[in-house]
Amino acid sequence: MRVIVFAQDLSGRNDHGHYTKPDLASALDLFFAADGSKVFLDADGNDEITRGDAEAVFASDRQVTFYNQDGEQTVITADPSP
Repeated sequence: MRVIVFAQDLSGRNDHGHYTKPDLASALDLFFAADGSKVFLDADGNDEITRGDAEAVFASDRQVTFYNQDGEQTVITADPSP
């Protein structure tokens, strides 16, 4: 199932990313890297979310929202087009 990814850029460039990926796994690979960076449920970085948590939310809601350490929001949504 193809997914749509929106990744916010707060660096001042406002170079927000908006693109599609062939499946949820390839989209999550971009944000849940083995480099030790953390991903959170909130912009303040109080509630960490794991990749498994993100997969479970997506399976239930067909969308998942999370934030990186800089407070940049990422939204991954199931692509509704056939």
